[in-house]
Order: sequence, then C-alpha cells, then structure tokens
Amino acid sequence: MKRVWSLALLLGCGSVSGLALADVRVSVPAPFQLLAVQEGKLLDEHSASVREGTAQLLVRYDGVEESRNSSDNDTHHVSEPQVVRFDASGGPLILTPAAAPAALRSGEQMAAFARAPTLGLADEQGRSVAFAQDELVSRGLQLGIDWPDRLADYNRDGGVAALTVAAAPSQGPALAVEASGLEAQLQQLFLQADPALRKRFIGWAVPRL
Repeated sequence: MKRVWSLALLLGCGSVSGLALADVRVSVPAPFQLLAVQEGKLLDEHSASVREGTAQLLVRYDGVEESRNSSDNDTHHVSEPQVVRFDASGGPLILTPAAAPAALRSGEQMAAFARAPTLGLADEQGRSVAFAQDELVSRGLQLGIDWPDRLADYNRDGGVAALTVAAAPSQGPALAVEASGLEAQLQQLFLQADPALRKRFIGWAVPRL
C-alpha cells in the first residue's frame, strides 16, 4: 500500500513582488526542503508560488542531529521525498507535523519521523483542509537527481497524490475523482493508526476482498 502522508508547510501571507494576484506563496520551514513544484514556480528550497487550484509539491525532511563530539559529523535523518497534492484557494495554508516541534528534538525522534512522517494541513483559522501525500521512493544516493523529472514520472504512473487522476472507462469523471479521494482518506487513516490497530484492520479486510 502506498503511503498517504501528510507534511510541514507554512504558507506565507505577505505579498510577493512579480507574482500574479492569483498566486499563493508557499513556504516550508527547516528542516524541510522543497525539491520540485507542479502548477507553480520553485523560488528556493524553502519557498514557492503556486497558482490557485490543485497544486503539487515534492518535499523532503532532513533533521540534523548535532554531534556532541567536535571530531564527529552531524547526523542527518532524511525522509524519502514526499509528494503533496492540495487545493490552493481562499488564502494561505499551513502544513505542519502532527507532533509539536518539541517532539522532534532528539535523534531518535528525528529518525522515527523521517521513517514515517505524520502531518496535517490547515488554513489560517486552523480548519483542516483535505490533501493527499505519498512517498516517492528514491533508492540509493539522491545527489544529482532531476526532481522535476522524477515528479513528472510519478504523475504519469498515477500515484495516490498524482496531479492528474485518469478516469476509469466504466465511470464518469466525477465518480473517478471521488473514488481517488476516498482511497487517499483510507490510506491516511491507516497510517495514522498504531501497529496493533493496523493488524486488526488487515485481519478484518482481507477476508472481504
């Protein structure tokens, strides 16, 4: 099952010179890095502008555990790149870790978060906003990778958080989009459950397939 995640994004509320009025400024705080963006423009590794409507980001967590010994290097806890698809409309959005920042201070906490980020998306009033997040698997070294190209490949493969969802031949477009949204919600709920609950759910679901 592909992971549906959720990620830590802070969307700036100030105006940006040179951007159209319909653009939304998206900022991701350290230790997150923006790798690519669809339906928008990547400004730097911590900010982008996206057009109103459905947008997509590729983001990576890189938590740094500082060495206690000056002779040793810091330890980086890096997640797989995460694909985030959401609707940018009605003002800035905030995509943050489900856990408070204080819960990501130790090396063990950073490592656990990098393995399985759990996040939430909300608007300025704190109201939850629907979104989909999926893991873009990148085996081996991640140096010199063309991330926009990898994101385009992901969309062509039709991942959970793909920007374009193809309609099934036997269904109308509205039904296809609705089914995709339901799948994303089910996967998000599954990953929010603890391991014991996941096993009980699988035991219930498998006989019914």
